[in-house]
Amino acid sequence: MATRNLYPEFRLSHLDNKDLDVIFRSWKAGKLPNLKCLWLDSLGITDNGATILGMKFSEFDKKVILTDDGSKKATLTIKDQRVVMSVTSFE
Repeated sequence: MATRNLYPEFRLSHLDNKDLDVIFRSWKAGKLPNLKCLWLDSLGITDNGATILGMKFSEFDKKVILTDDGSKKATLTIKDQRVVMSVTSFE
């Protein structure tokens, strides 16, 4: 069975720091295995809001995170209230 790669894009969304935290934690746990790239643009994402993976939003620029099993890495790039997550598999 063929799997689909996911490249979701959320522009001018209402997502906030807590939503980003849920997305990143789910990806780290392997719950989004087909995610290859995520583009998220939201005024709800702020440096004053809740932490994301225990960090402030501004600390995410050029940050690399790994899945819990170490099989994939994601590079996060931020600009203003935009996050781009690019996933690379080690397999």
